[in-house]
Amino acid sequence: MARLAASPRAQRGVALLGLLAVAVMVFAYVLTSRLNAASRFVGIDREHNAKMLARAKHALVGYMAQQAALAGENNPGHLPCPEAPANFGTSNEGIEAAFCAVPAVGRLPWRTLGLDKLVDSAGEPLWYAVSNGWHRPNSTTNLTINSDSPGQLTLDGAANDAVALIIAPGPAIVVQAGGGCAAWAQNRPAAGAPDLRNYLECGNATGNFVTSAPGNTFNDQLLRVTTAHVLPALEAAIADRMQREIAPALKAAAYTSTQYSGIPAGVPLYSYPVPFADPTTSNYQGVAGLPNPQGLLPFNQINGACTAPPPCTTLPVSHPHSVRSTLYGYLLSYSCSTSATEILCQGQYHEDDTDPTRNVRIEMAATFSDVAKGFRALAASPVSNTLVEARDNGSTSAWVTPSPTIVQIKMNDGATTLPDGTLPPRGSVTIRFHATLPNIDANGWDTYADFRIRINRAVFDDHALLKKDDATLGWFVRNEWYRNTYYAVAQANTADGLPSLGCSAASSNCVRFNDSGTYNIRALLVLAGRRLPTQATRPSSDRLAYVEYQNGDTGTLYEQRPVRMSNVATSSPFYAPWNDRIILVDWDTASPPTAAQVVGLTPLRVVSLP
Repeated sequence: MARLAASPRAQRGVALLGLLAVAVMVFAYVLTSRLNAASRFVGIDREHNAKMLARAKHALVGYMAQQAALAGENNPGHLPCPEAPANFGTSNEGIEAAFCAVPAVGRLPWRTLGLDKLVDSAGEPLWYAVSNGWHRPNSTTNLTINSDSPGQLTLDGAANDAVALIIAPGPAIVVQAGGGCAAWAQNRPAAGAPDLRNYLECGNATGNFVTSAPGNTFNDQLLRVTTAHVLPALEAAIADRMQREIAPALKAAAYTSTQYSGIPAGVPLYSYPVPFADPTTSNYQGVAGLPNPQGLLPFNQINGACTAPPPCTTLPVSHPHSVRSTLYGYLLSYSCSTSATEILCQGQYHEDDTDPTRNVRIEMAATFSDVAKGFRALAASPVSNTLVEARDNGSTSAWVTPSPTIVQIKMNDGATTLPDGTLPPRGSVTIRFHATLPNIDANGWDTYADFRIRINRAVFDDHALLKKDDATLGWFVRNEWYRNTYYAVAQANTADGLPSLGCSAASSNCVRFNDSGTYNIRALLVLAGRRLPTQATRPSSDRLAYVEYQNGDTGTLYEQRPVRMSNVATSSPFYAPWNDRIILVDWDTASPPTAAQVVGLTPLRVVSLP
């Protein structure tokens, strides 16, 4: 049967359907291509931003470490403030503000960091936020930054998450209200102090930092800078400064024969270490008789005006009542008292019975018990802290003040008695001084006269190591690096070694370093880095929460290994996490450290950032 031909109308309908199908396929192809291109474009933008942010982070950490290593830097570890708002659009663009307040948010100080002007994929300069406690708020406040200092920026609701944030702001957008975001149409003028809301969206413009926000209202791209990024570099810089500044000062703080009798010539006597305890609660008072003297630095203060940290302590005087006549005449009676500032003895003296023209000489001995339990310094002129006075008995006339003379300043060995028969404790210091009292007959006084003799406790002061305001060393104690520092000394170079004193490699009674068979180190420091993943939570009374392996086993061997934040290569203990840094203070001059011992000791070695 013959087929019927389709009508012209039907033919036109089929053709239209075919054209529609072709149009749909073309539209789908174009749409897909554009979406893929847009996706690729977004990926390229984010990759570019990531590179710029990473460059900025490394420059920021490098700048911080470089500044921290400089002599005279009082706030080692501080990060620069953001660009000064007044510098926006001027020839000073990219220079940090001298000081900044919380929240410290602004444009990245690229010129201060030694960078080119880094821009994101939208051509916008990078922005920057820095944590409280890590930037200088004014010209008078000093910071406290050490290995246990946290970042204080909150990101996405996580507190203490970062020390800094670097931000690529992206192109200007219209921010929609909602989800914690305030509505704002961004407008970016070419000059004038910038309004944060024109560059940063949502919480980033108010200091409540976020990495995302609901809806199409957010295009900031953030990079965190954490303590894990900054502390390895900071600790390397601090170790370098400790080797250059603190080690020589510690050696200078040792007690020597030039000021103290009882110490052999040419041999330093170091203060006793503090048995290790929680560094935040320790009294920081050294202890005698430790078999392998090691622990915390004896950073305790005695100067009366001290404010913790480090903690204050007293400087006990074991027997201030040692007063006697040593030449002619005699003392009738006397009594002594002590106060926070002085030791005072007073009474009456009598002329010489045989020859009244001969003058009476009076001597006082005062023993300061805990000298070797800390870092003490004698006054520049010890005699200026002594005073002798006399006048006619019962008189109200002015006191006569004969000039006293220092007889002896002695570091006691705990076995030798003083001229008055007393046995002062080991590591104490006895100061003896005398003066010739006015002649009673020559002055027309009665047969006896009154006297007063005193010594001021200020004859001893804290060593400069303990003084926060010291121009050279104050940064160490003020930033509390002593809490992260382990101290080891040869017992023979403490007061325990008196009266001979002094370790030697030949006697094998020194400390060992990087060589299990060579004993030649008198004193060293270990800078404990930030807490490693393998260590207990700090603060802790466990020394292994701070120092690693050999350095914390209470033996005499200390070592320096390559600094590593995590295991690498093998599971061998040598490749375990390690961030101790050794600072050598003193050694047996007849057997100085060998080249093999000091391998890897340069503090400013390269440390790869996490």
